[in-house]
Amino acid sequence: MDSGTDPFDRRRNRGFTAPTDDLDLEQRDAQRRAAPRMALRLWTEGRLGQHLDFHNCSNLSETGMFIENPDPYALGAEVEIEFNLPGIDDPITLLCRVVSRIDEASAPENIMGNGFEFRGVNPADRALIRAFIDANG
Repeated sequence: MDSGTDPFDRRRNRGFTAPTDDLDLEQRDAQRRAAPRMALRLWTEGRLGQHLDFHNCSNLSETGMFIENPDPYALGAEVEIEFNLPGIDDPITLLCRVVSRIDEASAPENIMGNGFEFRGVNPADRALIRAFIDANG
């Protein structure tokens, strides 16, 4: 059964509604997004100190990504994230800063995780991510 809900839209999936159902779910995007994000499912590897985690990315831009994580990292944490873009053999490894946290307190019914901002991305990796999004977005 198709509910008509975008499975990659975390905000709509958390049940946000307005009495007139005219809630502008995109109102924060203009303020927060430095680049458009592309819905994308891929596995990521996160390393914080000696701790290694594997997670699922749900969207990607040339400046950041959202990773679903049942135990979200703390705001401001610096996490090394490694991932492979589909069809590209060489992994991309980036230092990322946690800029948002969705945990049990803020999303008890659905997806938990973190929004990451890429830090110090080398020009080749940035160009690769941008080209991938342009070609597939």
